[in-house]
Amino acid sequence: MNDLFKGELLRFRLWTAVAAILNVVVLGFLSSMVDMAQQPLLVYQVFGAVYGVVGALLGMYQMGTYRKPNQWLNLLHRPLHRWQIAGALSGASATLLLLATALPIALVALYQETMTARVVDLRHWLLPLAAWLIAVSSYVAGAYAMVSNRRYSFAAFLLPGLLVYAQASGVAMLGVQFALIAFLAAMLAVAFKPDTSAPPRNPAAVLAIALPVQLGAYFLVWMLGYGVEVAWTVTGTHPLNMPTPPKGGYTEAERADGKTMLLLGIERSREPEAALWREQIALSEVYTTHPLRNLPVQGSMTNLSPLELGDAENNVWMMYSHDRARFVTRGLRDQRRIGELGVGEEQAAFPAPTMPYGATYLYNAHAAYQYDSKQQRMFERFRLPAGEVMASPPEPAGDNIVMLSDRAAYFYPGREAMNGLDLLQPLMRVAMPGPVGHLGRMDVIELLDGYLVSYTYIWGVGSGELQHPFQQVLRVDGQGHAREVARRALSIDLPSVYINRNTWLSPVLRALSLGAQDLFAKKDSLRAKPQSIPMPVLWLAAVCCLLSLLGAVWLTGKQMHSTRGRWGWVLLCGVIGLPALASLWLMYPRRETLPVAA
Repeated sequence: MNDLFKGELLRFRLWTAVAAILNVVVLGFLSSMVDMAQQPLLVYQVFGAVYGVVGALLGMYQMGTYRKPNQWLNLLHRPLHRWQIAGALSGASATLLLLATALPIALVALYQETMTARVVDLRHWLLPLAAWLIAVSSYVAGAYAMVSNRRYSFAAFLLPGLLVYAQASGVAMLGVQFALIAFLAAMLAVAFKPDTSAPPRNPAAVLAIALPVQLGAYFLVWMLGYGVEVAWTVTGTHPLNMPTPPKGGYTEAERADGKTMLLLGIERSREPEAALWREQIALSEVYTTHPLRNLPVQGSMTNLSPLELGDAENNVWMMYSHDRARFVTRGLRDQRRIGELGVGEEQAAFPAPTMPYGATYLYNAHAAYQYDSKQQRMFERFRLPAGEVMASPPEPAGDNIVMLSDRAAYFYPGREAMNGLDLLQPLMRVAMPGPVGHLGRMDVIELLDGYLVSYTYIWGVGSGELQHPFQQVLRVDGQGHAREVARRALSIDLPSVYINRNTWLSPVLRALSLGAQDLFAKKDSLRAKPQSIPMPVLWLAAVCCLLSLLGAVWLTGKQMHSTRGRWGWVLLCGVIGLPALASLWLMYPRRETLPVAA
């Protein structure tokens, strides 16, 4: 085993050295121009994709060379268990990927920590480990794709792609990556055998292989559904591409400007002041706010946007540090570290990671702040009540300022906000009629004695998470008392069967996918739970499960199964649905039969 491990290291040593040097050169060149630790999420995703491709290519090439019949038999006919052979090959490749991916990132982080004034937190030291785990997971997927049956080996590449949708962050994200590698390693251990075309027989091994195949079939059919939209577009009947969207639908509400949205909301209102409101809407400015979908998370290895703020008047650059919970300052001219900057005169720590927006404003999950260049201090200006989370930073709304939380909209005095640096108290609070995770937009117009506020809930319609979109218009008087003046239900412009295809294809796999997406993740107040599925869609799902069960009864009769295995597959197809039937067809060939003589 040790000799096989050393042999693989020597075999790929040159390619590993070239990849490591190239990685160091690219990272070093980019670090000389920008701070690599403060880049937006897209940059991290690009690098992660590159490391994933490198790992997959290594796994495919390494196992592909051994996959030839003569070399495969020579490899496995050794005085070692097949798992020891697989462990030696995989362990050598994991070591090589560690040198090619993690080591260059660690060297760049060490350079930034010791040779520059840039901020390097503990979360940045986790990036080499995360990059290595991404490469290893893709390597195991590529290795499995080469040693497994070619009819369904493609499903392994789907699993590393699920990391893009994982909601965990920081150390929890490393846990997700370790869990993914463990599952892929189990798949590789099942497939690493002399007869690679033979399907697994152990029930646990069958489930380990069948689940990715079912997920692959599930997502493939779901993606093919976009072909329906292409057909609609070609024929000119696609509601989302028509010049005039359907009346009263969520597409119209998504495209409309603020004035049109308010006019549509009060179009059928029976309020006595409705005619006056229409005149004021036509003459006044409407302020539209779109809620946030993500907030900075403590310990997250990536950034939604760079946590940096500049002060040109004092030649100071500020970078937020997760470890210090303050901004670290350095000079723009000499690039030397000056000190740390907290909240107020006491330089208190920020309660959560704080992200700049605009020229002098900042916000986190609990409050919003303003930087004063004359005093070189950060002052807390807006604070949310305990238990509420920021959903939109402060924005102008006429003479006042509006800020969204996950439960309500708060209005603050604009004159006091412009003329001072004190903590502001809200003038009024307007509760939301629904969860902020489904809120698509809020439109506000200032009246003579209050506001006209429109909440439009359309976020999640396209994915089937929101089944009942609606718009509600509130009249808020000068004392902050709100009353509903109009409410209308919005139609879903696309067919319900098309939007909810991820449910009727397999309700079990949909629930499993949502659960895997939230694995090890903390509760996110800005996300809403999916609404209940309409009964016609559930009946369609039941019909698909029944068809899958009947199809499994017929298909297993033409395949080689034990009695227990056959009815186990029939039950599995009846529970999971059509993707399970597809996996049954892919994993097991038809039973060979001899022709009957006349």
